[in-house]
Amino acid sequence: MSDQKSPSSQPGLRKWLGPLLLISLVLNLFLGAHFAVGMARHFGHEAHEGGVMLGLPHGAVIRSLNAEERRLLRELMRPQRIGLADQFQNIRAARLALADAVAAMPYDPARVEQAFAEMREAMGSVAETSQNALTQAFAELSPETRARIATALRQPRPGRERFEHHRNQEDDRD
Repeated sequence: MSDQKSPSSQPGLRKWLGPLLLISLVLNLFLGAHFAVGMARHFGHEAHEGGVMLGLPHGAVIRSLNAEERRLLRELMRPQRIGLADQFQNIRAARLALADAVAAMPYDPARVEQAFAEMREAMGSVAETSQNALTQAFAELSPETRARIATALRQPRPGRERFEHHRNQEDDRD
């Protein structure tokens, strides 16, 4: 019928397909490992210093609670876990779409911006659900417990002092 070759059978494109797929795989593995390490640091390690996930320094909150209060908070948050698990899958899908956009040939900045927007939306959904659940859970805690949480939230995160000092020096120069 036609003597034309399909674009994927052109020698130049085929030559780059393997390396591009390898780069995409490496990028996906890197992003996946980065995300997994971040999640491991923020969840399940109650003594983690200064971890901020979903707009809340969970480590500071958890350290301000005794064992019984931590158990109660986990119990109050349990109903949200299934919904949050689905939302974390949305973050993963958005991250993979971002990886594909970054690796696309030719590179399309608009596609990358859209992928970042979708990732922000997915992360915002998780933050909103988590924060709404915490709002309700905090209502079940005693005023004394909430006061300890508030005190912990007012404390600067470790390492922030250096940032604040640097920022103040720049403000003084202006």
